[in-house]
Amino acid sequence: MSHHVSASYRAQEQVYEAYSKDGNKADHAAAWLKPGTINHWRFDRIYKLVDPLLAQAPGADWLTVGDGRYGLDAQYLIAHGAKALPTDISDTLLAEAKSAGLIKAYRKENAESLSFADESCDYVLCKESYHHFPQPMKALYEMLRVARQAVIMIEPNDQTIVHGGVGVLSRMLKDIVKRALGRPVDYHNFETSGNYAYAISRREMEKVALGAGMHVVAFRGINDYYLPGVEFEPSDPTNDLFRRVAGKIARYDLLCKMGISQPALLAVVLFKRPPSAELRENLGRQGFDVVDLPQNPYLKADAPA
Repeated sequence: MSHHVSASYRAQEQVYEAYSKDGNKADHAAAWLKPGTINHWRFDRIYKLVDPLLAQAPGADWLTVGDGRYGLDAQYLIAHGAKALPTDISDTLLAEAKSAGLIKAYRKENAESLSFADESCDYVLCKESYHHFPQPMKALYEMLRVARQAVIMIEPNDQTIVHGGVGVLSRMLKDIVKRALGRPVDYHNFETSGNYAYAISRREMEKVALGAGMHVVAFRGINDYYLPGVEFEPSDPTNDLFRRVAGKIARYDLLCKMGISQPALLAVVLFKRPPSAELRENLGRQGFDVVDLPQNPYLKADAPA
């Protein structure tokens, strides 16, 4: 293991120390649990992306990866009838959540080397954590290994990949303006913890699925927007901060509809087993694009069961 990877693991494990009950950001962490806030509204919009899967398989076993914020992802799944086990490289807030009765169990796990057996759960959910991993592809293959039905990721969408003439022209104009203003044209990001911030794309996820012999993937883009204070302010239409956040999301939605921008986040469902016709329909109603991938003509045994 390289020094860089080891250092990234240590940094990620220490992230939540500041948010622990004795940390200097304990008030922020407590606010994550408070219903009715703008933050809660933002998260709920994103969590609803998994509702078709929850409705299709009530009581299914889920594993959440990178769920160190009190197991909030698992809490949503459990509240909607699933069985869910939250995991994270840091168990600081997971231990507090268990002590508070918010979750019944958790596991301290490195996403790039999960300790679970092959196909030991029905679904794996990774929400906005994949981009923190120093070797994210290792984590993705680990998630695919332990899932029986599908892996669901909701992650930053790679903004360097644009589609359509309007999108390409918009990107060119933005780059020209940046250069004219003397600003760097750089689409790489690093986080304060030291890791490179990975973003996913449809093309990349399709290649992963094809390489693993899968036949169906589903995609949906969604926009989000963060402003300081959303953890504490109410999601009330009369609240100025809420109007600003909701207004920004609405404007980004319009720009995406016009083909000028790409969604901020991309949800992808990588199906290890083909979804039912009912699930396909429900995903479509939720705005997902369900894609049938080409079959490998040289591996006849690769046909879906």
